[in-house]
Amino acid sequence: MKKIEQNFILNQYRSGIQSYTDFTKDVGLWASEKYVFEKYLKPSDRILDLGCGTGRTTFPLYQLSYENIRGVDLTPEMIESAKALDTHFELDINFQVGDATNLALEDSHFNAVIFSFNGIMSIPSQTNRNQALQEIHRVLKKDGIFIFTTHDRDKEEEYLTFWKEEKARWEAKEQNPRLYEFGDLITDSKNENSEIFIHIPNQAEVENWLMNHGFEVLETFYRSDRFEESEAVKAKSGECRFWVAKKI
Repeated sequence: MKKIEQNFILNQYRSGIQSYTDFTKDVGLWASEKYVFEKYLKPSDRILDLGCGTGRTTFPLYQLSYENIRGVDLTPEMIESAKALDTHFELDINFQVGDATNLALEDSHFNAVIFSFNGIMSIPSQTNRNQALQEIHRVLKKDGIFIFTTHDRDKEEEYLTFWKEEKARWEAKEQNPRLYEFGDLITDSKNENSEIFIHIPNQAEVENWLMNHGFEVLETFYRSDRFEESEAVKAKSGECRFWVAKKI
């Protein structure tokens, strides 16, 4: 059976265009995101909003005076919606289609890269996620900041039994053949109208991944440990772990 590839990811996000557009217009930044962005970003920074979707984080950041921001997303329809919203909001943000694993951007250009809403873990295969992280490292200036979120498979007690059983399936080589590594899932979502792919790491996995690709972890926290998000945010997003890392 054929493994998950990029077209699967494009189709999963295409199925959620209206949901993401509504979320962008009606909700915007989470309280946890606003905390992290205001703590680590300066208004003068060059910021790359990678996996920007329809601009849910891009627009409010721009409106908070982070005006030197560029939005990049793999899905052309997401960028079309972002550009339409840019006209609606009467702003002038640079949105473009781009692949996180092969960015058409110059070296050491950005002070910060953000990859919100667990987007980097929607990239199939560790090889491709490694390539994305290498690209992020490449386009960041020295000491540049990388902010992103992931799920955490060790954090939610209700899923611990599932992950124990899933581990046994992988060890017995009885896992879903469409998947690449332990931690991969094909599941449903609050936002897309089709199956989605997501990799669910634990904290140690991400810490080692960052360290091995030239980053130092500055801060990590589980969202619900620090913030009580609005009902609108919780209705559209599951719990996640925030990561703030510095290029070294």
